[in-house]
Amino acid sequence: MSDSLYSPGWYKIAALKPQLRKHCRIHRHSYRGRIWFVLEDKLTGRFHRFPEHVYWLIAMMNGRRSMQDIWEAALKKFSDDTPSQQEMMQLLTRLHHIDVLQTDIIPVIQEMQQREFKTRRQKRAQVLKSPLSIRIPLFDPDRLLTALSPWISPCFSRMGMILWLVMIILGLLLAGQHWSALSENVIDRTLSLENLTLLWFVFPVLKALHELGHGLAVKRWGGEVHEFGVMLLVFMPVPYVDASASTAFENKWRRIIVAAAGLMVELSLAFFALLVWLTAEPGLVRVLAFNIMLIAGVSAVLFNGNPLLRYDSYYILSDWLEIPNLGQRANQYIGYLIQRYLLGIDDVQSPVKAKGEAKWLFFYAIASFCYRLVMMAAIILLVGKRYFIVGALLAGWALVSMLILPFYK
Repeated sequence: MSDSLYSPGWYKIAALKPQLRKHCRIHRHSYRGRIWFVLEDKLTGRFHRFPEHVYWLIAMMNGRRSMQDIWEAALKKFSDDTPSQQEMMQLLTRLHHIDVLQTDIIPVIQEMQQREFKTRRQKRAQVLKSPLSIRIPLFDPDRLLTALSPWISPCFSRMGMILWLVMIILGLLLAGQHWSALSENVIDRTLSLENLTLLWFVFPVLKALHELGHGLAVKRWGGEVHEFGVMLLVFMPVPYVDASASTAFENKWRRIIVAAAGLMVELSLAFFALLVWLTAEPGLVRVLAFNIMLIAGVSAVLFNGNPLLRYDSYYILSDWLEIPNLGQRANQYIGYLIQRYLLGIDDVQSPVKAKGEAKWLFFYAIASFCYRLVMMAAIILLVGKRYFIVGALLAGWALVSMLILPFYK
């Protein structure tokens, strides 16, 4: 054994007999041919991913074995790959930090307490840093979704998916036939003050139905949804639903359908709005139908349907590639490459965890950053052309959030 296996602070936690809290659940997942275990905190709705060897250590924490017993068992099981006492302390610190542990005595590691206080400060600071993006929970939608689920669940069957696909193809054909009328003077029509006012009312309703789709997809496979609210995004009320329970689904295609459900609802509404637009006389009803198509179309092409932004299609791509936290890890990988090969730091750790991840992380980091820049520039030019002050404010915000702050970090 090497002296590096030992830690001078081990005596502080050697006698602890930790165990997971009763509200924690473990789910076995497979990502790119490698087994991972996802720890679900039922109280907070948060999920934490651990590799197989770390899960073995966590599973040993049953409230009867001390940390010394667990480490000695690990010595026998892992031999040369045994985690050091320092690594065991770091694991215990992480589990305490995410508040999933209970022990027979109060932990005495000062670092653990400091991390907990730091987390609380970060949560308060996040609200102050993002005053234009505030979440306001409104009610628990689980009973409503449970009541609707028997009626909607057939939509998530194979036949339901086929019928939806046929409907969307028919809608695209109809839109193509009437494209000149749909796109005529579309920018001026959309950015007129009267139409922007109408959009302000239509957008939240459409997005509420979008979020309802996510919730119903979660219920389809037995998940629970306990939070529906409104996010004030630059003072625009944007409904949201907490569909994070789908993270526990072992089948990746179920997680993909949950992520796609909101977009499917929007495109379905756009299809019916197109039928109304084609048959209705000029007036408010026809204008409403046009705006529903506009919101759903822009959302599908530029935002929710584009995996380069962290909306629905991003989670679809992440699950399809079997690379959890794709965007965050992609940025970390670029940081790793800069530190390792540009700055020459040898001991920096790569976020790549499985074969084939590196190329996807590299491509996604570059592509998503470039797309966000192009999108922001297009929005600034489009809005600034008609409302100069608003465009200038957007430009300043984009400069700080997308260039100055990331470079500073």
